[in-house]
Amino acid sequence: MKKLILISTITVAFLTGCAGTGPSVNGAIQSAQKKYNEAHKQGVAWQHTKSLVAKAKKAAKEAIAYANKAAYEADTAMEQSKEYDKTWRSAMPK
Repeated sequence: MKKLILISTITVAFLTGCAGTGPSVNGAIQSAQKKYNEAHKQGVAWQHTKSLVAKAKKAAKEAIAYANKAAYEADTAMEQSKEYDKTWRSAMPK
């Protein structure tokens, strides 16, 4: 039980830390998009910049997907451990 609480605490702390970086990532992407729009409006924007902003948006979405998958796997591992703790004796040969 102590192991489960420890793992849960670590998982929550990790996800809280990841959530804390979200606004700065989104802020950086929004800032880049705004600056690109200004350069585009002036007719001096580079084409490569537009693709970099698109890649940043895609990477942010992928990072969220990976974090969600990691959280799911951590939860599943904890559930599996809990079930194993309940049933390991029945799996032992007699």
